[in-house]
Amino acid sequence: MLKTTRRRRMRVASMLAASVALAAVMTAAPAGAAPRTTGSDAPTAGLNLMLRADPWKVVQTRRAPDGTWDAAREIPQFGGFRYWTTVADSGRLRLFGLRGSGPMSVQFVQSAQQPDGSWSEPVPMKGLAELALSNQYFQLGRTGAAVVDGRVQLAAIDPSGRLLHTVENPDGSWQPWGVINTPAGLGSDQFFSLATAEVNGELHVVATMFNDGRVFHTIRHADGSWSGWGNVMGAAGTPSPWGWPHDVVAAGVNGALQVAVVNNSQIAVYHTIRNSDGNWAGWGGIGQQILAQPLGVCGADGASVNNELQLVFETCSNSGALYHTVRHANGSWDRAGYVQSAVDLSPWRPVADGSAVGG
Repeated sequence: MLKTTRRRRMRVASMLAASVALAAVMTAAPAGAAPRTTGSDAPTAGLNLMLRADPWKVVQTRRAPDGTWDAAREIPQFGGFRYWTTVADSGRLRLFGLRGSGPMSVQFVQSAQQPDGSWSEPVPMKGLAELALSNQYFQLGRTGAAVVDGRVQLAAIDPSGRLLHTVENPDGSWQPWGVINTPAGLGSDQFFSLATAEVNGELHVVATMFNDGRVFHTIRHADGSWSGWGNVMGAAGTPSPWGWPHDVVAAGVNGALQVAVVNNSQIAVYHTIRNSDGNWAGWGGIGQQILAQPLGVCGADGASVNNELQLVFETCSNSGALYHTVRHANGSWDRAGYVQSAVDLSPWRPVADGSAVGG
């Protein structure tokens, strides 16, 4: 427990330092056009990744349906983004990200990939209020989005650690932020990470808490109402070892919700499924199954691709190593493959907190 607490404090201190530095960086994002992607099939087919790379860069690549990877390229107009999320909407990729809008304020902006592979210049999401820049709570702006019944829904962490939600209107504007209440009994605890997924026409949100260290789940129904938060640990059990969860992936696969959680125990990557009847399967420890050696995993991105879950793990190594795996429909996992052996990422150092979407 002491080691876990110490690791968490070190990670918190590192993120706070990064957040302070960000205030000076993110008020001016460079502009420029992105080159056309490679690949001969549909531009969104496969696993689309928007990777974070030091310092404050966004790098795009894609794993095509045949298992090959597109050449990676940096998207300069996204430089300085704090957090972002992506969706595949009507055959095109859309990105929603947080950037500086003043000395002590931030705003969400949006961009879309064009048919030639370039990205439009990010513009503010009309209807959403700006947020105060917070150097005290470093998860400000961590976000997830999904297309539900033809409309994008987005959830994000605000400067005080609350969870906000909005829906895109038919005219392209956005509904004002609404607050998703903290799980009962957790008082003033703050949200730390979240993931969203569309499952059977509803928005599912999976989140972890900063102090409590548990994983929670809620649903926004088609009528706009929310279910109460459910404790995933209570439904799926608590695996061992279980440290402090710091990243979560959610994806709708064949009418069920699949969830993967990364925590600060080495090689501790866990997976569970919420079936269509609402019951949760027990956690499976997939780290030992798919990774050939113990690794510090700092983050994960994933999505449903051709009715299978694909995951990319970002390690804590100085080299920024990435590993990719697939969970097949029969429940088997591929041995994790080293992404840098398939796509050249040498100009960048990938780190945690990118985004992934299937197309």
